[in-house]
Amino acid sequence: MRSFPPSLTLAAILIGCCGCEKNPFAGTFGSDTSTASQVETAEGSSTEGDSAIAIVSETIGDGRLRQRLGDLFERVLPTLEETRQLVDRHAELPDSSVIPFKLDKQSNSAQINELLDQAIVALSISEVSDYRRRIREANEAIAQSQTNIADYRRQRVSASWAKDQSQLDKVNPFELSKEALDESIASEEEEIERQKAILVKLKKTFAEELSKIGVEVDQEGVESLLSSVSGDDIVTMAVVFDNIKHVTAQLQELTEESGEALDVSKRYYGIYVVMIHVMDRIQKTFVRDVHEKHIPKLNEFSAQAEQNIKQAQTLIKVSGGDRDVLESNIASNELTRQTASLYIEYLKRNAALIEKENKLAQKKLATAMNTYDTVKLSSDVAALMNTGRRDFETLMKLKVPSLREFNNEAIRKEFQRMTSELRAGR
Repeated sequence: MRSFPPSLTLAAILIGCCGCEKNPFAGTFGSDTSTASQVETAEGSSTEGDSAIAIVSETIGDGRLRQRLGDLFERVLPTLEETRQLVDRHAELPDSSVIPFKLDKQSNSAQINELLDQAIVALSISEVSDYRRRIREANEAIAQSQTNIADYRRQRVSASWAKDQSQLDKVNPFELSKEALDESIASEEEEIERQKAILVKLKKTFAEELSKIGVEVDQEGVESLLSSVSGDDIVTMAVVFDNIKHVTAQLQELTEESGEALDVSKRYYGIYVVMIHVMDRIQKTFVRDVHEKHIPKLNEFSAQAEQNIKQAQTLIKVSGGDRDVLESNIASNELTRQTASLYIEYLKRNAALIEKENKLAQKKLATAMNTYDTVKLSSDVAALMNTGRRDFETLMKLKVPSLREFNNEAIRKEFQRMTSELRAGR
């Protein structure tokens, strides 16, 4: 775990710079226990009705959001501050050094990128991430139930009816009767239906949460985010940008509270600059992964399918195998090739979308760096941060490409299989 000098701890930054001794996001909301009792009171009131419950629920939601943002600020600020210090010294370092362990621009850039990656991890936690995790858990539960059903059906083939079991078999937990296996199958089928109902609600809320952070998605868009290898990265990107807006707003407030003292203003504006670096890095990483990892792997799938097709066609010509099986293999590999081609085009559209966003982010970064290098004022830094926060709101208004090309069930299943392999190879 990375250690930070005492001067870089959150307490020192907040107390030393602006005189704040409390979490800047802390509010007057009660704990979950107190709000839970409020809910019970509201539910028991015959006169207040649903409106009271709605008010309390909103209060609970606001309190949790404030707590999450407070935790986020404390978690990410030390990393951003350390990164700012590395950015500050970068211009003064030599381009390279032959002396072992002597800092140069190359080694300093590597340290900056490592810290930026740490900041991305810290900034990628939100309600959206929670819903995405719960959706994945529900899908895993369905897959597990389907596996269990297949296993129970296999066991049922050789199982005896209860009336035909011996006394020993009846007490043996590993010797289930056909009736017991049928009950287990029915139970798993009920669990699948239950999880599917949960998924419908989770996906609806997932889309609503995405909309709150600037990602416009219809039902097809939700499916694309959940089932494509690029979906997780797009969601993470949106979450990071949204959290950056919240952190920037708090830095702006702290700067104003400090009276815009020069050392405080420059420090906080430097942290703001680092967050634009975070945006730039996560976007560039996304585009690089699409072009250098995912598309080459999909091309490998396609090339292997082409090889399999040619081999099967050769065997058919020389009567070297079962024609029906070989023709079925050819059809399966044709499907793989077709799906890989569609998948590549889908990823290219995603990459082009993020590349366009990154060009805007780079302009903001260049402007912010120039401002940071030349700022000597003590009256306009908070205003600059406010402008930057508004810019963040426009930089991540994404219309996610849908998966309408994958409306064929066979292609969709092959697409999901490829996604699993791509994720496994990351």
